Amino acid sequence: MGSRNTSVLFFAAIALFLFQHFPPQTEATIPTELVSKVCPQSEIRSYENCVKSLMANPKSLMVTSAKAVAENALDMARRETTATSCFFAALLKRKDINPASKAALESCSSLFKQSVTFFYLDGLSGGTASLDLHYALDKATECKSELSAAHVSIKSVTDKLEEWSNFYSIASAAVNAVENPEH
Repeated sequence: MGSRNTSVLFFAAIALFLFQHFPPQTEATIPTELVSKVCPQSEIRSYENCVKSLMANPKSLMVTSAKAVAENALDMARRETTATSCFFAALLKRKDINPASKAALESCSSLFKQSVTFFYLDGLSGGTASLDLHYALDKATECKSELSAAHVSIKSVTDKLEEWSNFYSIASAAVNAVENPEH
């Protein structure tokens, strides 16, 4: 009988230890020191929006280092870049799009499709992540220039480009925190 009580007590102690050291995911957050290295450097208007964007990916709940935050942010930016390319492709299929806007929209779809490749390069492990991100930003800037030159004024396009810009900004700030830790 004593050995059974000892076993129950032993398992209860292990369970208590695990609950204290590994909180449920609903309580988990990105460590404050990691967020404080990234969000102030991002160009997102508010700290809260930056944290909210970082937390949009469930992988964020498990990060323990600045490098993990950067890898997560790069992954989110890659997915957003793919979504932006698809957004432009879908927009082109709509019947209500002005034919004069189509060339600029096709170009944007292609430019964002090209940008996705920059997120699959060596990045953090190869020490080129900030350069890769800048190449992606160049493509987005080229898209914006073409839209402006073609006088394309579609609110959903503006909103999508701003959303992409937010993810780019977080990824850029996270990569900068890893590649330039003293800043």
